Parts: sequence; C-alpha cells; structure tokens
Amino acid sequence: MSGLRERKLAIAADLHWSIEEMRTKETGKQFLLNLAQFLPVYSPALKQVYSAYDTYFTKSAVVILPDPVDFTSTYSHIPEPAVKATGILLHPTPDGIGVNVKTRNNKTVTLPLPKAFMLIKNQLNGPFLPVIKRGDLRDFDQLTPCIHLNALALGKAETLSRFERMDINKALDKQTNELLMSAHLLGV
Repeated sequence: MSGLRERKLAIAADLHWSIEEMRTKETGKQFLLNLAQFLPVYSPALKQVYSAYDTYFTKSAVVILPDPVDFTSTYSHIPEPAVKATGILLHPTPDGIGVNVKTRNNKTVTLPLPKAFMLIKNQLNGPFLPVIKRGDLRDFDQLTPCIHLNALALGKAETLSRFERMDINKALDKQTNELLMSAHLLGV
C-alpha cells in the first residue's frame, strides 16, 4: 500500500510546483502564464508530456492541470532519460524573452530567443524540443524570474514507435516555432 501512496504523491508533486522560495513570485507567475501555451510540461512519475494544460496558482504554488478533453495533447511512455537538463534559462527582458546560454569558453551570454534557439538547433543538428518540469520556474536574479529548459530527446524514447516519435516531434516543434514568432511579446 505504501508504494501506491508514494506513487500518488510523486504524481501530485510533478504537477504541483512550490514557488514559496521565489522572491519574484508575482512576476514569475505572469512569465509562466505567458509561456505556458508554448512550453510542454513533463511528469517523470507518469512518464508523460503535456502540450496543453491549464495553469493555476495558489499563494505558494503553481498547479498544472493537463487538458482532460484533448487527449491528443498528452504523450505517454516518455522515459526520464529522454528529458535532459540543458542549463538554458529563459527570462523576461524589455524586448521580450532573453536566453542565457553558455559559449564554448564557458562564458554566459544573453541572446534574444530566436537567435539563441537558432544557435541551439545548429549545434544539435536536429530539432530542439524544449519542455519544462517541476523546479524549472525559479529566480534569475533578485528582480527577474526565469524558466529552465529541458530538451526532449526522442531518440532515447525507445518504447515509442517511429510514428509516435514523428507525431510528438511535429507537435512540439510547432509549439516551439509559435514561441519563436511570439517571443517579442512575451516579456513581463
């Protein structure tokens, strides 16, 4: 019985993100709301990616509720090794969204989102499918929130068929392209 209880707690924790420690709670909430329609959420406990979800806030937490009507926006059987931390941070700027990326000499630079994503795609020689998960909404500095991006590597999702991988890639790539087109409007 305790195994089932622990699993239920893990599932709930994946979709209930504490923001109690954030200094920029209100700005962080607004920034997440601005990006929620473009950034899928990953649940390690359920091994699912949600490309459509509702975002609710309590005083000290973000609650993610997957779209119960549109089952085509939930992708299952995504193993945890297929979701890799990138160290890439999105943060609001006066011009939209800035992206902190590390250069080859380990310096961190801030680039506009479209330029940063083009650089990342060129380095990957393939698609960059960003997803977020619990713990990725955080403080960038004392006045600015940020969202850490993870990359979905569908090649590591070996249990998925080729068709499923192509479907997920197409859907998430579409969201990423919509984010690129809207980036200049999404700062806070």
